[in-house]
Amino acid sequence: MLWQDALARRLIALSGVGSIAAVALVGLFLVWVALPLLAPARFDQTRDLPPTGGSDRAVVVAGIDNYGLMSWGLTPDGGIVVRSLADGAPVARLQVGAGEAPTAWAFGFGTGSAAFGYGDGRTRIVDFNWQTRFLTDDEVPADLRGLGVGQSRIWRAGILVRTPAGQWRHQMLTLDAHEAVVLGAAEIRLIDLARTTSGLVLTALDADNLFHYRKLTMKTNMLTGEVRVQARGGELDLAGMPEAGKMAFKALHLDGTGDFAVLLSADGTALRLARRGSGFTVAGSQDLVADPTATLTCSTFLAGRISLAVGDSKGEVVVWFPVRSEGSDEPVLQPAHRLRPGSAAVTSLAGSGRSRLLAVGYGNGTIRLYNATNERLLGTGEITGQVVVGLAVAPREDLLLVSGLRSESLWSVAAEYGDVSGRTLIGRIWYEGYPAPAFVWQSSAASDGFEPKLSLVPLIFGTLKATFYSLLVGLPLAFLAAIYTSEFLSRGARARVKPVIEIMASLPSVVLGFLAALVVAPWLEQVVVQALCVVLAAPFLVLLGAHLWQFLPRRSAARLDRWRPAAVTAALGPGAAAAWGLAPGLERLAFAGDFKAWLAGQAGSALSGWVLLLLVPTAAVVAWVSIRYGDGILRSRGPRWSSSTLALLDLGRFLAATAATLAAALFLAWLLNGSGWDPRGSVFDTYVQRNALVVGIAMGFAIIPLIYTIAEDALVSVPDHLRAASLGAGVTPWQTAMRVVVPPAMSGLFSAAMIGLGRAVGETMIVLMAAGNTPIMDLNIFNGFRTLSANLAVELPEAVQNSTHYRTLFLAALVLFALTFALNTVAEVVRLHFRRQTSRL
Repeated sequence: MLWQDALARRLIALSGVGSIAAVALVGLFLVWVALPLLAPARFDQTRDLPPTGGSDRAVVVAGIDNYGLMSWGLTPDGGIVVRSLADGAPVARLQVGAGEAPTAWAFGFGTGSAAFGYGDGRTRIVDFNWQTRFLTDDEVPADLRGLGVGQSRIWRAGILVRTPAGQWRHQMLTLDAHEAVVLGAAEIRLIDLARTTSGLVLTALDADNLFHYRKLTMKTNMLTGEVRVQARGGELDLAGMPEAGKMAFKALHLDGTGDFAVLLSADGTALRLARRGSGFTVAGSQDLVADPTATLTCSTFLAGRISLAVGDSKGEVVVWFPVRSEGSDEPVLQPAHRLRPGSAAVTSLAGSGRSRLLAVGYGNGTIRLYNATNERLLGTGEITGQVVVGLAVAPREDLLLVSGLRSESLWSVAAEYGDVSGRTLIGRIWYEGYPAPAFVWQSSAASDGFEPKLSLVPLIFGTLKATFYSLLVGLPLAFLAAIYTSEFLSRGARARVKPVIEIMASLPSVVLGFLAALVVAPWLEQVVVQALCVVLAAPFLVLLGAHLWQFLPRRSAARLDRWRPAAVTAALGPGAAAAWGLAPGLERLAFAGDFKAWLAGQAGSALSGWVLLLLVPTAAVVAWVSIRYGDGILRSRGPRWSSSTLALLDLGRFLAATAATLAAALFLAWLLNGSGWDPRGSVFDTYVQRNALVVGIAMGFAIIPLIYTIAEDALVSVPDHLRAASLGAGVTPWQTAMRVVVPPAMSGLFSAAMIGLGRAVGETMIVLMAAGNTPIMDLNIFNGFRTLSANLAVELPEAVQNSTHYRTLFLAALVLFALTFALNTVAEVVRLHFRRQTSRL
């Protein structure tokens, strides 16, 4: 038999070690998947290239194709030079228009089109198209069929490459120039283009400081295939305006809506133009360069054409975007992000069309890569002895083309998770469209210019909020039920009641969530005031019933003692009915007749809200004072009075304490209301049907069986001789339960509470269905939220398509894992502490 015992011990030990190892491996796997999010980006120079177009043709702007094989540059004479990025060899040369040199140009960020202005007031829209064809072996020349996988050659004004799948792919750049649009007779100095939901929008500024606005519509003749450009718009004369007439503008930017434009001067002054009706008006001006000794050197839009990055001669780069101030319809540019200043003037800026990646070039040859939103520096490089005059970010953000005065260089970029940082995950970030920095989780949207917002703080807050309200409902009920069944019920009744409560744990959480969302939430929305009245009146009614029980004769009370809890609880029925009936009158008195309008701040004062919040803490303080001093007085004089007199005095003390509670709550509420503090907008706010109160009820119902079972087992395990000794000394059953039975069982009670807390933290379906699933941070009990677990369930299918989103969800799972692990560790430490304390007793 000894070998069987030894084998059993080893198997049990192995099972324990295996369980610990399995949990540890889960945590390590979560860390392994989420860790790349915080890994540093890589930014390295791969090769030097000759200048685009030759040494005699300065390139003013450049771009890269989708595959990173070719680049193109615009020369001042209007030529487009295409070359291979493998060795810088020329691939093709194209011409915009009829060989005329443009006086202004703009490449509509994210539009695939460019706008050119000329000296005679004409403008022209040109579409840049990368044409891709997959060829058969017969279409490829024989001398090129020997190319290996990944190898490429220049062929037919493009690049021919052998793909990893063995296919032949040919790509070339084509230009589609539309007919010219005449804006006026003066030379076009500045121009910009945006593609809106209703079409292309063109803005321009001519030499006479006349601002032009045109909405362009492309009409195709179905018979001839000819495309005609229809232009509708107007002009705004800036020459005669005091704030704009004498300004020399050097940049024009039109946002993605086509309704907001900014003209920038060299001293950093920005003239804001807003569209009103069919034309633009001046909305105001402001300075975008804080240092009066600095000048504006360059500017560019980021993806989405909302954020505007501005660089100056002191090396400062500030990202601005429009924010509407309270009480005003006019947007004002706000300095949302300030990047780390450089040691030389900013000479070039280039944004990515995919994310908020921003490349910055300086006069001393330094190159920096930033994520503009979280202000994270992703990488730094340098072209020795040159000034950075041009930058181009590849569409896939894997390459950066840097143009110097004498040469160019190609840099590899590995910043897939550049939009994630410690500040993004747990800090306040100022996102576009928000009035101030905030904690925001929004992983996807329909817009192409959308920026993921991946703060975990709202999810952690929602998890803690759900846990708090569920424990607020479930913990007292479960503990009181456990004390009642273990200390007051007979063994036979307990044997029947306990299994029934334990069966409640078998109810699927999806069923509880379904009932909470479709039954409890709509019903509670209609009777929320009545429900609150019943909840607040219930403790008073139970205590009142207990005090009235004392008026029974001693013999009758002793004979009916086993029915006392039931009789006291029975007082809840008529009392709850009375509270329900009085609720409409209380709503008219305290909440101006409409509780939901009062919550929204549309009716009534803050006094009743403060009373509602202060009732429980003031009742606790008054109860402590009453028990601390009132019990001593009654005990010292009790032998001289009859039982009926003591019962009457005790009832008077209870009613006086109730009156004192109400008076103290009213007085404190009056002081707080007089000071101007209003709980509405924080603890109380707009009523939403699926809210924290509904979740607290449903999830409290889910955790009650778990807490009750463990707590009841802990109470029953206390030796009966302790109860017998206490009762034999004349202590009441209630005092015996609270002062003799509960302390030795405290470790078990704490374990029960922690298990219930763990269930509440990890609950998914109830929260998902009953809480509205909105990732907001709001203390309001009548509003919804989103938890970590619910977020994982909702966004996992979508996150598979995006690596950053996918790994961020794993990070959220790791946070949830760490949170529950920490809570369980604390629970175990506290449980062992209580056990040691109990063993000393």
